[in-house]
Amino acid sequence: MSEMEEAKQGGSPRALVAGLMALLGGVFFAVLLGDDVENFTGSEWADLPTALIVRYLVAMALGGALAGWLLAGMFGRGGIGGWAFAAIGGVLATCCAGLFGSAVGLLPDLLANGWQMADLIPILFGLLVVPLAMAARPFLALGWVVLIVVTHLLAKRRRGG
Repeated sequence: MSEMEEAKQGGSPRALVAGLMALLGGVFFAVLLGDDVENFTGSEWADLPTALIVRYLVAMALGGALAGWLLAGMFGRGGIGGWAFAAIGGVLATCCAGLFGSAVGLLPDLLANGWQMADLIPILFGLLVVPLAMAARPFLALGWVVLIVVTHLLAKRRRGG
């Protein structure tokens, strides 16, 4: 499909999937963080590193966008196989969003201090951001399924299917 045809249909499936996965990465990180801060006292709120939280929120959204961009081809295909491909793509994009987001969030520290093997632990922990958020709040699993289904259907529409 040419760029002109994609523009008529509202953009490319790749941009759509990237945007929806960015939403997924940011929202699920915020929910996971919310579980940690919901019972904070006034002094704990004062000690909260707001800039660091914003940095990681943006990083997780960027990680989601990157994962969505890279895995957009798994969404919007026709038939049963397309749905299976979208489900696998959803799991991969979700885990990669956390992984990439953690790496992006840690990037300023890596640039300032250099790479250390211990930096691999928080980066790999990013793989678990969304599953941990869902474990704490089971209704998020339903929200995740809905987001993946919507992503698949909208990508299918953008592909002209």
